[in-house]
Amino acid sequence: MESLEVLVRNAHSGDKEAFRELYEFFADPIFRFIKLKIQSQQEAEDILQDVFLKAWLALPKFRLEQANFRAWLYRIASNAVTDNFRKRYRSPQTLELFDGFDAATTDSVAESVGLRLDAKSVRQMFSRLPANYRAVLELRFVEDFSVKETAKILKKSRLAIRLIQYRGLQKLRDYMEKQYDIQYSKI
Repeated sequence: MESLEVLVRNAHSGDKEAFRELYEFFADPIFRFIKLKIQSQQEAEDILQDVFLKAWLALPKFRLEQANFRAWLYRIASNAVTDNFRKRYRSPQTLELFDGFDAATTDSVAESVGLRLDAKSVRQMFSRLPANYRAVLELRFVEDFSVKETAKILKKSRLAIRLIQYRGLQKLRDYMEKQYDIQYSKI
């Protein structure tokens, strides 16, 4: 695979093969980012396709010398998720009783149930966080963006990102202490 910078330049010039390689490189992490927010597998896949279609259409306007392609792509994904929630809010649908959970397959039923319960409790604690805390923590720790990149994606200052990150981690720690009756040492 060519370097990321070369692929972005080639795709920017209209090279469909270069864009296909960018898609293959970024599809999985972008999908995970979307799936953290959207529980429906099919809906998340639809949003993923929408993200890359929007990226392809907007690529000629992308400034190669000033922008971070990865952050730009995540910004498109974040906006697509927000648009999806807006659309859903305007025309609510009925929800299924059980929304399947994709967990790693295990040999033991007890392990499998434990995995689902742990993932469910973590997801519940995470979902209780305010949206701005969730967004920052996802970008920083799940997607591994720097403070600077996260600030650019969310259009906030670096100081604001660090403060939101600190408060989000504090809130998550408080939830975990209550859930599991654990006391963490204050840092």
